[in-house]
Amino acid sequence: MNSFTFDGISKPYLTVLKDSNRQPWAPIEWTYQDVPKRPGDLPVKKNTGVRALPLPVFLKGKSIEDLQKVKEDLAEWLIHDEPKPLIFDDEPDRIYYAVVDGSFDPDEILKWGQGVIPFICPDPYKYGEEESLILGDFPIRNVGTLKTNPVFSIKFMSNTTNYTVSINEKTLKVIWNFKQSDLLIIDTSKRKITINNLVKMTALDLSSKWPEFIKGQNNIIADKTVANITVTFRPRWL
Repeated sequence: MNSFTFDGISKPYLTVLKDSNRQPWAPIEWTYQDVPKRPGDLPVKKNTGVRALPLPVFLKGKSIEDLQKVKEDLAEWLIHDEPKPLIFDDEPDRIYYAVVDGSFDPDEILKWGQGVIPFICPDPYKYGEEESLILGDFPIRNVGTLKTNPVFSIKFMSNTTNYTVSINEKTLKVIWNFKQSDLLIIDTSKRKITINNLVKMTALDLSSKWPEFIKGQNNIIADKTVANITVTFRPRWL
C-alpha cells in the first residue's frame, strides 16, 4: 500500500510504510454473568468498541524548511471536528470514517520525517458505496457481513389511506391519507418518517417494527400498484 485518501484528498509528499497493519475487526468486549452451579459464565452482552487505525507514514519535503510547511499542511488536511471518509489504496471498495485522536511526533532527518498518524474510527464498521434500486419483483442482496438500514422513497401514483413495508417478517405501517404525487420517506437508520418533506412520526402505526436488511437476500413486501419505490442502503462489514 502506497497511500490513502482522507476526506477525498491524497498528498504526494506522504507514503504509508509497509509495517502498517489493519486489524480485521474492531475490539469486541463481552459482559458475562455468573450462574450458580454452572461452570464458567454466561455471555450476556456483546459490545463493539471503536476501531483504532494507527498509520505509520513517511513524509518527504524538499528541504528542512519545506518539511515544516509539509507538517502544517498535514495538520490542515487531517484535523476535523467530525469523522471523514478514509480509503486505502489496497482496499478501494471499503470506506472507514475516521478522526485523528492523539499527537503526531515524527522522527526527522534532514528533509524527511517518519511517524504514526493516530486515526480512530468512532463508528467501527467499514462501508461500501451507497446502492439505490427501484423496487421490483426480486429480492435485494446485502453483500455486507452486517445488518444495514435501508431508506425507502415512496412516490404515490394513486390515493390510499395507509402504506405498509415488510422485510424479513418485520412490518412497518404508516397511516395517512396519501394523495397522488405525495412523497413518503421511511428512514430506518434514523427511525424517521417524513411526508412531503415534513416529519410525521404520528403517522407511524404503534405496532410497527423497523425493518432492516440482513446479510444476503432480503425479501421486501410492498404494494407497487399504488406507488413507485426506491430503496437506498449501504453495505457494512466488521
